[in-house]
Amino acid sequence: MSETKKILLISHEASLSGAPILVLSLLKKLKQQRKDYTIDVLLLRPGQLYEDFAKLSDNKILVANHFNQSLSFVNRNFKKLQNAFFPKQENKEEQIEKVTGKLLQNNYDLVYANTAETLEWTIPFYKKNIPTIVAIHELTFGMESSYPKDFILKNISNVSMIIAGSNAVAENLINRYNADPKKVTAIHSFVDEKLEIQKGKEQIKKELNIPESDIILGIASSQELRKGTDLVPLLVKKISDKTDINFKFINLGGSSKSGPVKCSKIDAEKLGVEDKIIYVDHNKTPNDYINIFDIFLLLSREDPFPLVMLTAAKLQKPIVAFDKSGGAVEFLENGHGVLAPYLDLDTMADEVVKLMKDSGLRKTYGESINKRLENEYSDKELTNKIFTLIDSFL
Repeated sequence: MSETKKILLISHEASLSGAPILVLSLLKKLKQQRKDYTIDVLLLRPGQLYEDFAKLSDNKILVANHFNQSLSFVNRNFKKLQNAFFPKQENKEEQIEKVTGKLLQNNYDLVYANTAETLEWTIPFYKKNIPTIVAIHELTFGMESSYPKDFILKNISNVSMIIAGSNAVAENLINRYNADPKKVTAIHSFVDEKLEIQKGKEQIKKELNIPESDIILGIASSQELRKGTDLVPLLVKKISDKTDINFKFINLGGSSKSGPVKCSKIDAEKLGVEDKIIYVDHNKTPNDYINIFDIFLLLSREDPFPLVMLTAAKLQKPIVAFDKSGGAVEFLENGHGVLAPYLDLDTMADEVVKLMKDSGLRKTYGESINKRLENEYSDKELTNKIFTLIDSFL
């Protein structure tokens, strides 16, 4: 492989969230270990990690701002007026054709795309017989938030290979969307071997005014229905009713100005648990906060294989999640974590209280999931699998 190979990497955005962080980490490792590859980057949307992607792109980074989805009534009617008086703007399909048409002139040897949202952008390359790999992390809700089911059924196999972020994702692609099993391989998401901690536990607790004796529970998540963040106040109420142990629940993620967080605060106040919950806005140092958790919770209704779960495992936190929720099940099953029946907050509260009462049990679960992470989900092993797959098409 002495000849230089040209790769186009497509990411749906450059936000401080799981999928962009994962592919950015992969890109860094690819640049370090494959000196004979030149890599260009296409971002469908920008974000906080834009500069990080730009530094790793061998040529000028390209951003495609085109999505006009989920327009409000006012915006939709404004668009009608705008189209009546001004030249017609490009729609999504026209934008894709225009951008990919330019990129096709670069004669890439491979296209690597990240998330289901990028699938439509890879099809023009696939039709030109350029190998395409699409890493899909989404389950049903995520898939059908990006495309109608009919589109997925028609196009899911118009790729050279799909990397499914978990076994749950692979099974869903094959069973629900009829993906070609020969084109689907499950390679789990991973976190870097070393996690950065900017502030120590004592400093964070002091900043949040948390007494040293309090047990700290928490989630780290975007604030949305799929992630189950609406369940926080009710769960905290149930935990509070079941124990006299002093605790604080950290809801890490989103923005205090957003609707979901405002609604959660109102629920907490009405349930009389507002003093138990600390809302921390999404920030660039989430590990600092997860590091002070005594118990990490995943309230997701659907989550393929969340990176934040792996971060918690790296930090040796006992993890509690719902059964039937996706990748957490295959990570925590067989006694590596606690799985409560789907959306059963009473049982989840019972399990959390059990952990709150027993520091030894918390330590056992934390060490167990950390050991599993190191043995079965190491970043080196998983990145090597992806690199081997990439190499096979070049």
